[in-house]
Amino acid sequence: MAFAIITAILFAFSAVFNTRITKLLDEISANFYRLLIACVILGCLTAVFHPGSFHPHASLWLALSGMIGFGIGDIALFAALSRIGSRLTILIIFSLSAIVGACSDYLFLSDPIGLWECGAIILILGGLAIALLSSEGPELRQGSFRVGIIAALLAGIGQGIGVSISRHAEIIAESSGVTINGLSQAFQRVSAGLLCLALVWMWKRTRGKLSQAKSTRCTIAKWLILAAISGPVLGVSCLQQSLKTLTSGEAMAVTATSPLLLIPLAYLFEGERIRPLSLFGACLGVGGVIVMALVRS
Repeated sequence: MAFAIITAILFAFSAVFNTRITKLLDEISANFYRLLIACVILGCLTAVFHPGSFHPHASLWLALSGMIGFGIGDIALFAALSRIGSRLTILIIFSLSAIVGACSDYLFLSDPIGLWECGAIILILGGLAIALLSSEGPELRQGSFRVGIIAALLAGIGQGIGVSISRHAEIIAESSGVTINGLSQAFQRVSAGLLCLALVWMWKRTRGKLSQAKSTRCTIAKWLILAAISGPVLGVSCLQQSLKTLTSGEAMAVTATSPLLLIPLAYLFEGERIRPLSLFGACLGVGGVIVMALVRS
């Protein structure tokens, strides 16, 4: 449970850093370089601290999880952000990923969620919806709104299924007596996602569809490193570690409180006013996390 809460905090800061990056680079390049840096850091840490945390069968499932969650999911995420804005994108993705993850666990892993856990998830997602839809802030809307909605739905489905598949990989490894630490799981997933994203990046580069950088390399590198460490490196590692004690639906529901943490961050860093209804929604979401923590304990 603690790892899921830490994941939500890290993802909140990652969202702030990702927003800065997308203002300096095009979306594909920003995501590609972010995952590339994360892959190098995770690879070095895994080689030093967990060199034996690989399993032939389980690692293939982790790679598939990364291709779906980071490859397809992240590409769809950035496509949705530029069309329907961050608030609606985040709402769709976090809500859908929690539901899809729970259903996937039930259908393929025979791991149902109890009644109290379901109530906590509903409370978290309800608070998320109230907080995000009632908060103020400029939203960027370009291109087709319908395409943006579809992209957000694909991203939510991809993240939910990706997390559930990684739980399947964990079960396979444990049945063989192999322990795959969350850090190693993150490395294997991010590596596979990077491969998918690299193909898209190379295709767009050869066709000249990548825009020029809008700042110095030093500034861009700073934000890329912060985004990589807070998101794919530490955030995903903690998420994978949380799946050792939580189901996919529970983990994604707790992680869904990440956008609620963005409300005070937006107030501190961007001067965005906090509305009472947004604060009420945030309290509901945090209350749902408390209920789940009490149930799990």
